[in-house]
Amino acid sequence: MKRWDTFKALTRDIDGIHRPLIALGLFKLWNLVFGLIPLFLYSFLVNRVLVDKNLNELWPVIAGYLAVFLLTTIGIAVSKRFSNQLILKYDVRMKNRLLKKYISLDRDVYGTYSIGDVKSRIENDAAVAGRFFTTHLLDFAYAVVYAVALAVILLCYDWRIALLSFIFVPVSLVTVNFLGVKAKKAGEELWKLQIKYESFLHANFQNWKDVKTNNLEEAQLAELNGHYKKIRPLWFLNQLYLHFGITYSFFTKNFITQLFIYFIGGLFVIKGYSEVGVLLVFISFYGQFFGFIESISNSMMNYKSDSVNIEKVIGILNLESGKRPYKKIDGTDLNVEHLTFTYEGNDSFTLDGISFSVSKGEHLAIVGESGSGKSTLAKLLTGQLKPQGGTVSVGGIDIYSVSSESVSDKVSIVTQEPVLFNMTIRDNLLLAKPDATEAELIGCCRRARIYDYIDTLQDKLDTVIGEKGVKLSGGQRQRLSIARAFLQDRDIIIFDESTSALDNENESDIITELKSLSSGKTMISIAHRLSTILDCDQVMVLKAGRVVAFGTHTSLHNRNEAYDLLFRSQYMAG
Repeated sequence: MKRWDTFKALTRDIDGIHRPLIALGLFKLWNLVFGLIPLFLYSFLVNRVLVDKNLNELWPVIAGYLAVFLLTTIGIAVSKRFSNQLILKYDVRMKNRLLKKYISLDRDVYGTYSIGDVKSRIENDAAVAGRFFTTHLLDFAYAVVYAVALAVILLCYDWRIALLSFIFVPVSLVTVNFLGVKAKKAGEELWKLQIKYESFLHANFQNWKDVKTNNLEEAQLAELNGHYKKIRPLWFLNQLYLHFGITYSFFTKNFITQLFIYFIGGLFVIKGYSEVGVLLVFISFYGQFFGFIESISNSMMNYKSDSVNIEKVIGILNLESGKRPYKKIDGTDLNVEHLTFTYEGNDSFTLDGISFSVSKGEHLAIVGESGSGKSTLAKLLTGQLKPQGGTVSVGGIDIYSVSSESVSDKVSIVTQEPVLFNMTIRDNLLLAKPDATEAELIGCCRRARIYDYIDTLQDKLDTVIGEKGVKLSGGQRQRLSIARAFLQDRDIIIFDESTSALDNENESDIITELKSLSSGKTMISIAHRLSTILDCDQVMVLKAGRVVAFGTHTSLHNRNEAYDLLFRSQYMAG
């Protein structure tokens, strides 16, 4: 992308960027003006003081240098403040916008991005995008304007030497641009490998207990080395192109061009086409000029390299969010009609033609063998997945036509693997209800049969439970998740194997609480244990993604083969 297109894409819908950017641009102009003055002072020194041997003219030169130094220092100090303000402000706002964009994506779209991808774009790529304004926009524009100004001055001093020396400029820029394209291509491949590497690390850190339990350390180290072997040559290739470009610019500036100027300039002085004083000033100006040509070349190289990261950020910003309107759902009746769903890459349907209804105050149990589609159905009922066909409606409103906020305000889910964060017990509970009182927190924990344990802890509710609740047992994590559901107090509550890690006594106590909770609420229990659903109003049996039985426990027991097979296997296993 061209720099201007990148600028427009990175500043779209982000406020507060233009003001510090304009201020920085003005200070760049300030530094440009006071950066040119020393060159004219040098010219004055050579021609008026050294050539004309006028010592009295030396004092204005010294005073001029001191004034320029003071004013330039002030400009640099103040511009640094605006530069830091711009970078910090943009970094925060860009990361905030990226997070909002990811959150607003449809779940099926979001699911196409790996953890490493999301992490890289928000942390690494956003930081590179933040540097674009100072490094690739202002500094680049400053170098171009300064180089043009010096080129005009050089033409005024001696247009013949200037025109001859300018032939190195396009050669340098074309060569560097070619190397930059090569560096970008290698950078693209490197980015993809690093994403896989980031995802690998995240998976290992998240599942380190499973790795140790199953003695997978050697296998994981071997896979880690495999990532390194793929990344290393591409990283070296990318850096090689970058260093070739920078070294070429440096060599052109400090050897070829200066040697050429000395040779041509010396011939011009010997032949009488120019004077020694003019040549000395020209060489000084030309050194400054090609220094900025080198800066432009380096900027071209670095921009090609950084554009890999910047384009990843812009790619997310340009995604259609698919955000649906927020609408308050008043009813609590749940209706599912002809629901079909299959996972990507799977030819057969995971769920095929599912239809059922649950009215306000009813408790539906959904049972079935492992792989029958129970948990997939739970995700569909909460809008986490989008079906290929059919509808899920609450209070007569299709949940896929409204925002996820609309659905989560009405429906909550407690899963077999609770979502807990490396925060205190209190903070994990407050995620469900930020304004909950101390009494409410303790009350929901008592109902979930976990407060007696919390009360034994030194910090009580303020105990940090570790990543994914690692400091708690499986049953404690489930009880804490159930406590959060009690606190959330939604009209429709789905329990997906949420008591599987509890013993029979605790399970029985919590089921009693669920019954008291269910008054006026719609509840669905997805369970492998049939003992948890014996007193439910209705039971639905799933098999291979289809409904094979629907009714009460009494109406199905000893009357439906599919249900009896599950029932007998449960108690025989016990």
